[in-house]
Amino acid sequence: GRLKMTSFTMPIHHDRTVLVIPKPGTKSSLITQSEKVLDPFSPGVWALLLATIAVTALLSVWFNMGKRMRGRQSGHVRKRVYARFCIDEFLQKGIFFCSAGVEQDEGASLPHKLLMFGFAFFTLILVS
Repeated sequence: GRLKMTSFTMPIHHDRTVLVIPKPGTKSSLITQSEKVLDPFSPGVWALLLATIAVTALLSVWFNMGKRMRGRQSGHVRKRVYARFCIDEFLQKGIFFCSAGVEQDEGASLPHKLLMFGFAFFTLILVS
């Protein structure tokens, strides 16, 4: 049939081997869709990306807040402030990573950054 429709070379040998593969199933649960986001990279690469985001956030806090925090608070309050700034910077750098380098509002509140981080991850789920 196909030789009449277009030009092909004449077959020399006809093999009757048949390849049978199972039909892929479709799973549309939220967990399956969420796991697709992680498929492009191996777990080691994801760990390296998260470590890079964390180190970048820590360096940003260290360079920006070190001079402002000297001598103003007690040790306990200072640790809490640094922890808050670290979380804030980690979310900001994570949003920057998930939004393909589009800069977000630096003065946004922590709840807003949490919401944007979740929305960025949700967008990755939908795209996958």
